[in-house]
Formats: sequence, C-alpha cells, structure tokens
Amino acid sequence: MKKTLELYGTLGPTDHSTEILNDMFQAGMTGLRLNLSHTNLADCEPWLENLYAVAEKRHIVPDLLVDLQGPEVRIGILKEPLPLSDGSAVRLCPIAAMAGKSISSPAENERFSMEEKNVSSTEKSPVPANSGMKVPVIPVPEAVFPYLKEGQTLRLDDGNIILTVTKVSPALPAAEARVAAGGVLSSRKSLAIDGVSVELPTLTAQDFENLKVLQKYRVTGVMLPFVRGREDLINLKKALMDNRLSHIRIFAKIENRQGVEQLSSLLPHCDQIVIARGDLGNAYPLPKLPGVQKQIARTCLAFKKPFMVVTQMLASMAEHPVPTRAEVSDIFNAVLDGASSLMLTGETAAGRYPVEAMQVLSDTSFEALRYRMESKFFL
Repeated sequence: MKKTLELYGTLGPTDHSTEILNDMFQAGMTGLRLNLSHTNLADCEPWLENLYAVAEKRHIVPDLLVDLQGPEVRIGILKEPLPLSDGSAVRLCPIAAMAGKSISSPAENERFSMEEKNVSSTEKSPVPANSGMKVPVIPVPEAVFPYLKEGQTLRLDDGNIILTVTKVSPALPAAEARVAAGGVLSSRKSLAIDGVSVELPTLTAQDFENLKVLQKYRVTGVMLPFVRGREDLINLKKALMDNRLSHIRIFAKIENRQGVEQLSSLLPHCDQIVIARGDLGNAYPLPKLPGVQKQIARTCLAFKKPFMVVTQMLASMAEHPVPTRAEVSDIFNAVLDGASSLMLTGETAAGRYPVEAMQVLSDTSFEALRYRMESKFFL
C-alpha cells in the first residue's frame, strides 16, 4: 500500500548532515521545515546544500517549508540560557532598551530609563543572561507592555515556563513577575499572555527579507504563525505575489482562539491548515485541547481542506529511542481524523534520535492508513 501522507521533519543542529538526512528520507520523510524564528535562509545555506545534495542522489524533489516569524510574540536574545527557579522574581524590559544592559535595583531602573531615551539598539543585540544581577531580566517586545496587569499569567516557551505579573510600570515601561513554573529560558522563545492577543503586523522586516530569496533556496511552502483572520493570509499572499511567488503554498498555523474562531473564513486563503498544538495549548486549557483539535479537523474535512498536525508528536524521542504508547496512539488517531500531513519539530531538529523518530512517525502513520482502509473506517 502506498503511503499518501506528507511527513515532515524539522531541519536543525541535529539532523542537517547528509548522512542523517538521507536516513530520514529512507525512513519515509517527504519534506522538511525550517524555523525562521531564530535565523534566516542565508544563514542556513550549508544545511540546505546538504538537503539538496541528498535529494539529487535519491532522485527526489523534497518539500521545504519555511516557518516565518509572523505576528508571534517572542522574547529577545539572551547571551546564554537563563535558569528560572520556582518562586523567584524576574523583571521584564523592552528588547531595544535592554541591549547590553543589566538592572539590579529600583534606583538603577530609574537611571536606566533615563539613559535609554537616547539609546538606539536592535533585537539582535545579546542581553547578559544574569551578569551579577540580583533580579534576572527578560527582554520582551515593547508592544507587550500595554497589555500587562497585575495578576496576569505569562506563558513562555510554549507554556513550559509560567510567570505571574506582580507589578507594572507603564512609564518605563517595565514589569516585575514571579516564576510560577520554572525552567531554563533560551533566546527567542514564545511569549503568550493569558486571554490577550497582542496586535502586531502580519509580517516582520525579517520575514520580508526571507520572502525575497524563497526561489533561490527552492522553498515550496510558507507557514504563517498565529493567524488571526483572513487579512493575515491576504497580506502574506500579496507579499508572495509582489515577489512573483504565487506558486508557493501557504500553511496557516492555528495557534490562538482567533484562528479557531475564524477558521472557516481562513480556508479559501490557504493551501493547508496547521493544527499547531504548542501555543494552541496556551490559548485553551489543556483538557480542552483534544476537542479543539477534533473541531478543527472536522471543519477542514467538511470543506475538503488538507490539514497538518504538529507539536510533541514524539516528544519523548528527543531523549529516548522508543516512543511512549500515548505518542503512538496520538499519531494513529491524527491519521484516522483525516490529517494529510504530520510534522516532527524538536524531535528531529535537536533530538538525539532524529532518524528513529521519523521511522516511528512513518511506520505508525502507515499502519493507521492501512487500518482505515481494511476496517472501512470512514471519516
């Protein structure tokens, strides 16, 4: 029986060698995702050269999807990963103002705000993670501060780290928070505010630069994060057409309540819907997430729109060679729900067992397809 699903890995530090890429294609991978939240296409050229060298030897034309920055809220760049312990205090300051600065007291905070009036800096400037500071500082986009209030919950790194806002100083702007659930925070991780949608433009300046070179790097599809409404997809389509790239497929990532609520209006403006369960799990209580996933799947099937399921498909395989039973069941059920694509992220980009993970994804999805056919399972 022929496999009919699109199976994607994510290109990263672990799986960019020609040997591993070849083995992943051998395992059943049909394409790769490149996350541009942390980098750009030009910087990844050596990885892409390896990809196309392998593809040429295997006589295949792989799909390459680029995941844009889009209207996603992310923290700035840290000089090194920042350990955050439960119950500890942190300070939030604007990315641009924080470049190269450290704050350890209210007096310094006031002086800092005065100094920064004449400072110009960029998001790319690294912030010392904890260089002698009594209170660690997390750089965040300035657009976030008008939405902050005391008692609010902030979820960082797909909800792996949780902060509770304890004080807001709009004039600086700055905020203080307490760590409710700690962990190690790295640069450019996602930031979500419970019950709030921060208004940002559809595409960033870096997104526009990356769009200019999609043809050069043989990109076949673009993933737009945090789609809020059809206007976001129309804006992306216009940007693609401005660069004579109307053939590039558009993948609309559903990661917030707006995307779920506006789903039917998004379908005519994209080629595929992406059920991105990481940030979607921040937008809804986790017990409700499976129901939201089923709801999106049913809507896509009703309108004959292909959809992808992604995030933590095989999360345990980032560290272990064998998946959990729950993960295998998750993959199987996603196929039974009608998914046309499945994707691995950190499992292949930074995990210890990228080839094994792709093999499990491929084998399990194949078994699900066979079950669906042999049992006359109809969607």
